[in-house]
Amino acid sequence: MGFKEGIAAYDCVSGQLALSQGDLITARSLAEKSVELYREIGHRHGTAKSLAVLGKVLATGGDYAAASTYYEQSLAISAELGEKWVAAVYLVELGEVVAALRQLAWAAQLWGASEAIRDALGIPIFLVERADYERAVSAARAHLGERAFATAWAHGRSLTPEQALAARGQKPAPTSTKIVTSPTTYPAGLTAREVEVLRLLASGMTDIQIATKLILSPRTVHAHISSIYSKLGITSRSAATRYAIEHNLA
Repeated sequence: MGFKEGIAAYDCVSGQLALSQGDLITARSLAEKSVELYREIGHRHGTAKSLAVLGKVLATGGDYAAASTYYEQSLAISAELGEKWVAAVYLVELGEVVAALRQLAWAAQLWGASEAIRDALGIPIFLVERADYERAVSAARAHLGERAFATAWAHGRSLTPEQALAARGQKPAPTSTKIVTSPTTYPAGLTAREVEVLRLLASGMTDIQIATKLILSPRTVHAHISSIYSKLGITSRSAATRYAIEHNLA
């Protein structure tokens, strides 16, 4: 392994660690550095991996439009390299992102395409990811409707990763992106998505209930709550609820 490749790999793993700890700023910086280095040395597999990490960071921060773009780039590279099992993973993760953008039929197609690959290779959803995946699928099915969801899923199973990627629906309006990425609208540097989570938390919802409401994974909701606590300098739901009420965010 060359020097730059080693640094790129280290930045990628460190970015994932920062993300797991709720430090989105550090996670994004490290993922971006990893992407840049991998691209510089022409390491396609590493570029795809770091793009996926960057996509997950942005999705956790609520910028689903940007996250979708990075996941699409990651999936395209993996498909070109013929790395089917990797593509199956990115199809699932991209599906979760576009489901959050309410592109539910496309999400079902992406998940269907992933399932077909996993069935052919005998690779199940990773145990650590399974609960979040199943919740995302269930929420999307409930919102789209059983018949439409099943039709889209079945169609997705017949698609290659490249075809599933090309099956994207209408892109979200630019205004929706501005709404979720404006960091200066709310106090304490809260993002719009964090405020949305805070409101639901203050209403008494559990993490799982919030996840279902927003079509997110519980892990993503937990990351949002950790970020909220950090920004507000608090450590409990009661303190978060009090802050939301005092600042008219409830």
